[in-house]
Amino acid sequence: MNERTDLAELRDLFAGQPHPTAERLAPARTALLAEARTKRRPVRLRRVSPAGGLVAAMAAGVVAVQTFGSAAPASAAEVLRLAAEAATATPWPEPRDDQYLHYERIAETRSEKGVPNVGPRHITGEVWESADGSRPGLLWHKPSKSRPQSPEYQEILTRCPERGAGRPAYADLRKWPTDQEQLRHKLAEYRMTPGKDAATRTWNAVIDILGSPVPPEQQAAIFKIAATLPGIETEELKDATGRSGIAVTRVDNLGPGGAVSRESLIFDKTSYVLLGGQELVPGHGREVWSLTRPQLTDVLPAWSTSVKRKRCV
Repeated sequence: MNERTDLAELRDLFAGQPHPTAERLAPARTALLAEARTKRRPVRLRRVSPAGGLVAAMAAGVVAVQTFGSAAPASAAEVLRLAAEAATATPWPEPRDDQYLHYERIAETRSEKGVPNVGPRHITGEVWESADGSRPGLLWHKPSKSRPQSPEYQEILTRCPERGAGRPAYADLRKWPTDQEQLRHKLAEYRMTPGKDAATRTWNAVIDILGSPVPPEQQAAIFKIAATLPGIETEELKDATGRSGIAVTRVDNLGPGGAVSRESLIFDKTSYVLLGGQELVPGHGREVWSLTRPQLTDVLPAWSTSVKRKRCV
């Protein structure tokens, strides 16, 4: 084949393929940067054929990188540092105060050996969260595939002033300090749980705050603080969607009834983007959860006007 034929073939192969935009390439770029910084194992690129394979790789916006396995990052602190870098490197929608963040929070409860009356159950909650918290949000509790008899319902979410501030709104989190000492103090004081030391209170706050969308700069700062906490370790876990990831887990022997609990954050094995988390308490079962990437919308869906307000949060 001559050069003119080769170019024509390459043009035809690109025809109709999506362009590798910055957002599509971001996870691969983040993964490559993470690999380069760790210097613990080589980056392996998949060998592709001169034309078709190259087009397929570029169209997908993916470069194959060795995934987490036996050659894991050296420590849980290293995983969290890489997660902090990924938080600010990955494109993220930035809402106006008058918009909603629309995302899914998926949770699965599983029974453990010797745990009575626990699951299994799988819940998908579609959430519309007011960015500044000034307007009621919306929750659509979808039917569970594992338990078809479980109810489906929609619920308006309003804040309860009499119950305290609750979890900060997204716009409030955007004002949180990124200075390490200031943020460390804010997290330690977030939930004043009796009998918990500062490190445990901080970790509990990290888990709670990251259970909903968090602005990238604050998310990165939270990961950096979590990296300094004692007692964290790595393991391989699956989130509520079944994706296998690298988890950072902290053990707390002051769980319900004095039980030893394990609370985890689960990250993608190559990009280190947060996937979700897990809580395991012997005698109380296991819950895994995951969050989808938020999208922005100006209004609630039209059907929300027929939803009754049941309670406040």
